[in-house]
Amino acid sequence: MNRWAHGYAYEYNSLDDPAVFQPESQRPYAKARRPVGRIAIANSDAEAFGYTHAAFDVAIRAVSHLV
Repeated sequence: MNRWAHGYAYEYNSLDDPAVFQPESQRPYAKARRPVGRIAIANSDAEAFGYTHAAFDVAIRAVSHLV
């Protein structure tokens, strides 16, 4: 896992963000986490939640895609 200490993940605002009204599978972070061959993305951007526990969750998800 490569986690930059000064990184930032965009969190969606349910009040006025147009991405919130898209189906979950069409949101930008959902598209970004799709594996490509033997490459799986695991960072807090793939969860749209900029906290360490989110990075752990997506790391587990990415490894499960590869197994």
